[in-house]
Amino acid sequence: MNRYEVLDAHCDTLAEMWKRGDGLERPGYHVNLTAASELAGYGQFFAICPLPGVDTGYTCEAFYDRCLAYIRGQLDRHRDRMTLVRRGSELQSVLDGGKIAAFLALEGAEGIGCDPGRLEEAYAQGIRMITLTWNADNALAGCSKRDGPGLSAQGRDFVRRAQKLGILIDVSHISKKSFWDIMDIADAPVVASHSNSYALCPHARNLTDDQFRALCETGGFAGINLFTLFLSEDGTAGLDTVRCHMDHFLQLGGGGHIALGGDLDGCDLLPRGFRSVADYNSLSSHLEAKGFPAETIQDIFSNTLKRVVTSCIM
Repeated sequence: MNRYEVLDAHCDTLAEMWKRGDGLERPGYHVNLTAASELAGYGQFFAICPLPGVDTGYTCEAFYDRCLAYIRGQLDRHRDRMTLVRRGSELQSVLDGGKIAAFLALEGAEGIGCDPGRLEEAYAQGIRMITLTWNADNALAGCSKRDGPGLSAQGRDFVRRAQKLGILIDVSHISKKSFWDIMDIADAPVVASHSNSYALCPHARNLTDDQFRALCETGGFAGINLFTLFLSEDGTAGLDTVRCHMDHFLQLGGGGHIALGGDLDGCDLLPRGFRSVADYNSLSSHLEAKGFPAETIQDIFSNTLKRVVTSCIM
């Protein structure tokens, strides 16, 4: 069995740990230091999802600020085992040094007030990917939950400024209208950090074949989500269900445009045989057994995301 380097485009681990007062050394989470040590190399986009005050007691902006401060504390506490990556050129040296390569993402631009003028501040804070919406429409775009409206003028300005800075635009969670509006103006790779194939599981969070092809044309990728409700209509899934979504995208000509985006610690239903990030080893073994070439597996597990990060995050 080969062991593959893993780069994952989306998890909610650090935000969940902040809410519970835990840390990365705690083994009960999908992503934790012990599980990560079983991989041949590991990089992870850690998302901050600024939930509304009714859920957290904080405004979205206060939630973002406090969670960001907590994440900085975790990075400092575990600086011997993980490093915040600010430029794509730093990634390989961090991985070669045996450390976790940590990237920061914002899932819902409400964390910075949906303000294009605050993008430089977010960039300075380490944010390198932004999902415009979470599960509600905002001043920038409509969300997928109710197939909301398209990009506003403010949203168009936000996308253009973010891409110019080197912040990846993530279309997971946005409406179809907003998706196509972004495709019209994008001049850098666009990603769907944690979305699967709509053809195999017709959920609003997944990508139609046309959407996936459009992402490929920008040079971006789709990160395969492990939440079972996004893998199958009845919510039951195993490792082969994950393979089927990968294979469908490959059949659309998506080689080099498929990545991992597990949504770990952001979902409570994972495929049978998957309990933590360490089980990406089990997934790669399953893919090998099903005839996936090693080069294809490595592309999905790390090379695709590595290409986008090194070309866009300068």
